Amino acid sequence: MDFTKVDNSFNAWASSSDIFIQREYKGEDVRSADILDINEKKWQLWLVPVNDENACVIHYWDYKKVSRHAKVAISELLSELSKIEAIIRAGELT
Repeated sequence: MDFTKVDNSFNAWASSSDIFIQREYKGEDVRSADILDINEKKWQLWLVPVNDENACVIHYWDYKKVSRHAKVAISELLSELSKIEAIIRAGELT
């Protein structure tokens, strides 16, 4: 999977929020991060680039049953990540 188009926005978002980016899982390139909500519940967020559409799907879930996703244009990725982070941190998905 090619993360070239999403890396700048994902790195900028993670850096501004002091969030660690996981870049490899079981030998595969990935882009994921963990976020804690207001109740200290851990959420995972990961990106799946849609290269032929210049878009990206942002998946996020609580490691149990609550799961959401959003498809966004690469140009809107940074703002959408910030919105999703705010929703998760506020505990609005539980």
